[in-house]
Amino acid sequence: MAGGSGIYISWLMGAILLSVALMPLMKPPWAKIRIQGFVDMFRRYWAHMFVVFSVYLWKDILDQLDRTLMANTQLDMTPYVYAIEGDIVLWIQDAFQNELLSIVLTHFYVMGFMTATFASFVYPIYFDDRHMADRVSLSMFWVYVLAIPFYLFFNVRVTGNHIPAMETIAYDLTPEIHNWFTRIDPFTNGMPSLHIGLPFAVWLTYLKWDEDGRWAKFRTALILFILLTGFTILYLGIHWVVDIIGGILVAILAVRLTERTQEPIWRFADERLFTRRLARFMKDPRAWSQRVKKSVNRQIDPYREPSKTQTGAVIIAIMLGTGVVLLWDATHQDFPVEGVTPTYAVGSGEWLVTVQENENGTIDLISWNSQLRELKTISTIVIGEEGWTSVPKVSVSEKGVVLFDSFKLEFWAYTDSDKNFQLDWLIEEMDKDSEPMIDVLLAENEINEVVIVIVYSEELVYRSTDGQITEYPSMTGPFSMVASSGPLIAAANSTIDGPVLDIVSLATQFTLRIDIANNTDPLIDAQIEEFFGEAVNYSSSRIVELAMDGNYIVAVIDLGPVNRTILIDTATGSQMLLSDPLWPSSSPSISGNNVVFLQIPRFDPTASPDDLLTARDVFLHDIQENRTLQLTNDPEVDQYNPQVLESNVAWIESQEDEGLEIRMYALEETFEPYSSVVLQSSIVLLIPMIVLYAFQTANESSRANVPRKD
Repeated sequence: MAGGSGIYISWLMGAILLSVALMPLMKPPWAKIRIQGFVDMFRRYWAHMFVVFSVYLWKDILDQLDRTLMANTQLDMTPYVYAIEGDIVLWIQDAFQNELLSIVLTHFYVMGFMTATFASFVYPIYFDDRHMADRVSLSMFWVYVLAIPFYLFFNVRVTGNHIPAMETIAYDLTPEIHNWFTRIDPFTNGMPSLHIGLPFAVWLTYLKWDEDGRWAKFRTALILFILLTGFTILYLGIHWVVDIIGGILVAILAVRLTERTQEPIWRFADERLFTRRLARFMKDPRAWSQRVKKSVNRQIDPYREPSKTQTGAVIIAIMLGTGVVLLWDATHQDFPVEGVTPTYAVGSGEWLVTVQENENGTIDLISWNSQLRELKTISTIVIGEEGWTSVPKVSVSEKGVVLFDSFKLEFWAYTDSDKNFQLDWLIEEMDKDSEPMIDVLLAENEINEVVIVIVYSEELVYRSTDGQITEYPSMTGPFSMVASSGPLIAAANSTIDGPVLDIVSLATQFTLRIDIANNTDPLIDAQIEEFFGEAVNYSSSRIVELAMDGNYIVAVIDLGPVNRTILIDTATGSQMLLSDPLWPSSSPSISGNNVVFLQIPRFDPTASPDDLLTARDVFLHDIQENRTLQLTNDPEVDQYNPQVLESNVAWIESQEDEGLEIRMYALEETFEPYSSVVLQSSIVLLIPMIVLYAFQTANESSRANVPRKD
């Protein structure tokens, strides 16, 4: 059972028990409560149950679609909502916040909603009020259906994730609760609020159709629940005020739809009719078939002669079909790179260079141009031959590739003329007693020439593209983690006060030291210690991964139980935590305004130690927009080694029994050729259909205005 399920089971069982316990207070005055009633309601109202609970069958699919659509299209309406209402919700949270209220309202937010939803549907079917059951079940169904377009195309984030001083109290109350919410909530489905929409629609339904007042007590209870829920969702840092307005409007529309659709739907779906139809079919299948045929013909007859209604339906179908095509492409911006199963990858510009270990013992160095979508093998090596002592590592820039292990190095220059790589030079240090190379970087000097930076434990050695040792400003060792970008070289160091970054420029020879800010938080760190059994310690923390581009550096800080990813602006000295402080992060890559890293967005306390920190997902942060998106979301798939390219993000995907695969995500929206054909055809078809619709409308109006002859 996944982490967080324990609290969910507790909430669910509590909601069921509370709903049953309240039945004597909320029942119709003359009704009696018997155990047999629970059996009868399943027998009598199974179709109603299917209508209501079908919503939960869609939820996971739609949430996954919403996450993908949000990541690909970035349809974020939150700034506009914030521009409308400002800090209203922050004032509410600040005015009332205290620990006990936070605990009580967090549990009420989930369990109270479950109780209200469960009771609203179960009470009429238990007490066999079919008149009300027909309408309540449809109202609940229509509320969710009407909310779907908003959740997909009008993404509004929770207030605690947008307003800087606002806290997401409910989501962060405990690690278990945080984990559960992370698994089931994309945090972008703010508008409309179903916590208001569903109970308000039910209340309107009871108000409209409770003709003899049998549900008066329950209606009163629903009003009190709605009022308390409205305060709760604002206080906890979840919803905006406009979300409540949206929930009310959706509820009103859902009840109107129920009024129009309840008669035809239940004329067909009434459970009692299924039994009769089955009996008729078994008695005389031929007569039953004839009746069905006549019924179908009666439904088709109005459509044999096209009218504006049918034309309008065709127009809507064309527009829906076009929307589906757009939605499909918008949610399928990642694709596999065929023909390569790498164990390691590194990228720069449009190039992704991978190391692939083959079954025959050879190792291929393969380049993939994400713009041309072409694979080329740069080199094939065999461990133990030609000086290679281990599987090589790779460093890459837009000017070349370095392939190296502890004692051998090859530099492959990028030739712009034929978009290929050629071997320029290599060094071999076959004496295994010599100091091994820790890392090799590609930097640039003051005239933008490539400088090969060889990292040893105590020194940096610079070589030109022809292999000659050159002199540039250096830093004091020891060296464990070093990164480069253009003329800048950054090295990680540790002090008694915490980790620092030392930076040197090969072009201007200036040096800089940046102290890594203490991003610990007592409350969060206490939760982490409870989970992992190890305390967070900033003073003994260290930098374990580095990536840099231009003035930006991304560093992964090992704090003991977790690693946190931070973004550092060397020009201003500002620092920002990119990853969720609760869960481990790793593998940063940066290019331009985009940062990509791995994050474990959930924690499974029941997993084995080997699987505890797998199922890492890829997160993309836009520096300019200050926005972080989750690109992958599948607990059964593990991602690693993500790389930001010029117009793509690449990562290696690992699935059980399916091996390794590179997936490429397009940073820009792309439409496949078949999509263009569909869209162009739709535009061409819409013109005559709209003209025909206008003609039919005018023609029907003229007929209606002709005086009747008596």
